[in-house]
Amino acid sequence: MDIVSLLILGIVQGITEWIPISSKTQVTFVYLTLFKGTVSTVIPILLYAHLGTLLAAILYFRKEIICLGQTFSRSPFDIRCHSRGKTGFLFTALVFTALVGVPLLVLEKILFPSFEGGILYAIMGAGLIITGLLLLTHKGTTTRITEEVTWKDGILTGLLQGLSVLPGISRSGTSTTGLIWRGFDSESSFYLSFFLSIPTVFFAEILLYAGGGLATFPISDGLVIFASSFIVGYITLGTLLKVVRKVNIAYVVLALGIIIIVVGLSGVG
Repeated sequence: MDIVSLLILGIVQGITEWIPISSKTQVTFVYLTLFKGTVSTVIPILLYAHLGTLLAAILYFRKEIICLGQTFSRSPFDIRCHSRGKTGFLFTALVFTALVGVPLLVLEKILFPSFEGGILYAIMGAGLIITGLLLLTHKGTTTRITEEVTWKDGILTGLLQGLSVLPGISRSGTSTTGLIWRGFDSESSFYLSFFLSIPTVFFAEILLYAGGGLATFPISDGLVIFASSFIVGYITLGTLLKVVRKVNIAYVVLALGIIIIVVGLSGVG
């Protein structure tokens, strides 16, 4: 692939990781449709792309990560202390994400390379539509803020986030939906969702995707995608955190889902 195409893939990942339109779907769609890529090399491209935004999130939330590390090191066995706040939320969310997501991820890893382009588009489009519908269903009072999060909030958030390993279903969309259903305001929901992306992406994307077809994609090309997604992801994270909470992104997600399905059915790409 030429360097412009690689940079574009990283840019797409860097922007779409933070909004509930499934970055995995958008990167795959651009790669297969615009650049005429092959399904067999999608997984290593997604790995390099997610590595970039993972590093961007770590850098953006570095103060919070250091603070949590210091708190844990002072009393590593104080379960009651850690069950409150972000530590308890992260741990519980990861556990329930794994319960749902690991079996689905293993299945996806086996089946993903065998999908034809049109079928893959249809699956991704359907996943986006599901995400959009989830975002439209939240009702009730949403007044809780980030500081009020506990381990209990991680149960529903993790269960929904586990579904995001499926093509088209957005990680940020499902986790944000879970937090909104738990009564958090939009800003806090997106903030906690982005923060949760750090351990989630590390364990789900990196550990389980590592070694899965990396040899089929040049390392030098992967590093270009990684660098591009990192730079763009870091620049856009803070901005999108402010913008997305003011916009009902659900309708955009639904529209994208329909467009991708139409593309798949029409045989384009």
